[in-house]
Amino acid sequence: MCLGIPAQLVADETGHEDLVLATVGGVPRPVNIGLLEKRPEPGEWILVHMGFALNTMTEAEAQDALEALGAERAAEDREMAAMQAAMDAAAQAEEDAIAARWMS
Repeated sequence: MCLGIPAQLVADETGHEDLVLATVGGVPRPVNIGLLEKRPEPGEWILVHMGFALNTMTEAEAQDALEALGAERAAEDREMAAMQAAMDAAAQAEEDAIAARWMS
């Protein structure tokens, strides 16, 4: 599965005709726009995969994608917390069993 990340174009002049500067998660990064038919303008949103802009997108589409990515991250965090709780419970049960053997 490939993952595209929304990024907002902040500068269209980088010294190379196919490179622009876009913010990805608040971090400015160079992005190659050579695959796009029309050069995006500063302030526009692009979908970036592996440093390449795959297409332009509206602000609403970008926000929807960012919300979906946030929801995915939250689900992963909940899953990790549940796994950690299960491992902690198993470790505590093992410690209790060892202590019970020594106390008997």
